[in-house]
Amino acid sequence: MDARRQRARREWGVAALLLLATFASTWLAYGFFWSDGAPWASARAAGEAAQYAVGIVAILVAHEAGHYVVGRRHAVEQSPPWFLPVPLAFGTMGAIIRMRRAPGSRTALAEMAAGGPLAGFVVAVAVLGIGLGQTVAVPAPEWVTEWPPPPPPPAPDWLVAVDAALGAAFGAVERAAAQPGWGWLGALVPALPAEPTQTLLILANPPLMDWLGVLLLGAAPGRYDTLGPLALAGWAGCFLTAMNLLPIGQLDGGHIVNALWPAQARRVSVAAAALVLVLGALYWPGWAVWVFVMWAVGAWRSVPLPAEPPPRRRAWGAALACAAAFGACFMPSPIEQESRALREMVIRRPDGSAVTPGEVEAWLQAAQGQP
Repeated sequence: MDARRQRARREWGVAALLLLATFASTWLAYGFFWSDGAPWASARAAGEAAQYAVGIVAILVAHEAGHYVVGRRHAVEQSPPWFLPVPLAFGTMGAIIRMRRAPGSRTALAEMAAGGPLAGFVVAVAVLGIGLGQTVAVPAPEWVTEWPPPPPPPAPDWLVAVDAALGAAFGAVERAAAQPGWGWLGALVPALPAEPTQTLLILANPPLMDWLGVLLLGAAPGRYDTLGPLALAGWAGCFLTAMNLLPIGQLDGGHIVNALWPAQARRVSVAAAALVLVLGALYWPGWAVWVFVMWAVGAWRSVPLPAEPPPRRRAWGAALACAAAFGACFMPSPIEQESRALREMVIRRPDGSAVTPGEVEAWLQAAQGQP
């Protein structure tokens, strides 16, 4: 067996292991972050986590297969898809296929770049459509917890010291702000809530979810509704599709712009990165983090391409389809945090029973040292 074939076998072996690790990490991530039960200790939680893992891995595999198959048709020398397991948040950072050399034509780059997000988008539509039926309607902010809430674990000594130092500093600022002419200093002191609050994580609806919700359920999922595991996988697929189609550098959207308008690709990439930074400042800080990652790894630069021949009509059609997929998936503020006072929330125990307002009031009074 020649060296090239041996290398290919090793690479595909690594790719298979990374795919299995990604399935495991998405299964664990759902159990840790999106389920109320440990998947290794509860059959129900394990089943829900498996649904999520199957859904999100199917979207990722379709995305990378789209890139790889179209690349093979254009004789692009490329690595296998290497999936990136991260047992946090959604359990994955996607996957990468490394091109060993730039495609030989603008058409090849445009179609290879478009093949991934379009294939992933089709599977995301299917996963989201199947999963939306699991949506649990929650008309008001709701918190599921043991009641009374378990006390927080003791803070480490260094954190206690930092908290005390900050409290002393803010106290000094407050006293100074009380002096005539120094009231502006009060803006430096953060406003503390009058009573305990709970922070809710809100996932925005991509336009595709709104359309499918109206078509399949009669209404789009509400702001506080709980998505089932498959619908969450579809949501994550939409989110990853939109991120990949941003017209920046070596993202799929950047490759498409580079293939269609190579002379303007750098300016478009810089302008798009600046716009995404603005979105990060106004809506969701994760956009700014994504731009920083692109810059840090050098992926904001486009790959070199021959000027001729121009892209074929089919490449332009694929680009238009990607623009439509981007519009269906993009959310300016995909993830929001909302703090609510406990008196404003519906509180339920894990068994589904509601905590009465009287129980909430009694706990609040006890927590604040009131008789």
